[in-house]
Amino acid sequence: MSSERRVNPQDLFAEASKAADELYNIRETYFPPNPDDKTSKLNTDSTLALQLLDSIPPEKRKSPMQRATYEYLRGKILDVFPEYKKEAEDHLSKAVKLNPSLIDAWLSLGNCIWKKGDLASAKNCYTLALSKGPNKRILSQLSMLERRMAQGKSTENQAEIVEESVKHAKEAVTLDVKDGNSWYNLGNACLTSFFVSGAWDQSKLLQSLKAYQHAEKDKRMESNPDLYYNSATGRPEETTQYEQK
Repeated sequence: MSSERRVNPQDLFAEASKAADELYNIRETYFPPNPDDKTSKLNTDSTLALQLLDSIPPEKRKSPMQRATYEYLRGKILDVFPEYKKEAEDHLSKAVKLNPSLIDAWLSLGNCIWKKGDLASAKNCYTLALSKGPNKRILSQLSMLERRMAQGKSTENQAEIVEESVKHAKEAVTLDVKDGNSWYNLGNACLTSFFVSGAWDQSKLLQSLKAYQHAEKDKRMESNPDLYYNSATGRPEETTQYEQK
């Protein structure tokens, strides 16, 4: 009998998926004194994640589902950095063509396209993903995107778009009332609505503060400094890798 361990390709896909998720956890929660340390860690860990993904034998990624998963994970790993990468978009685009029902791939593709400033196409990706079924992460991203799209619009159009943002943020919360990020996003949406409406509707301000209080109950939000800044100052401040500065 061979002493080599026989690895199930599905296990390798699961390991690669876990490695990709850990990359995003680092991006969102790791804030060392020297920002270069974070970049260095992301570079190192993304290289390892890609190597793990490529360790899956070519003959085990031939079916449309396997190929779609491979392309999705490769695009997601490449897209972990703040800057837009066409290579990441190309892989994610292949993934959704191979499997249009792969919701996570639509989400990642929308996030990637947002980085290059094509907000309309990013929104289309989120909308297509939601057509497959409700998803709190996609609803939250759509809510954030809509607030971004409202910038520079006329007062009337701006208010309408922001109210859509509030609507989608509320939908995300209803899907998981314990998710701090959804509550944080709702707080930002209500706070933006408060200022867009002329800062006269105090109920919107109170709604935002209550949402932030709910967000603070989630231990995972302790690494989000903007949550505490917004809650203390009553000013909407969102720092996301998808925003175009």
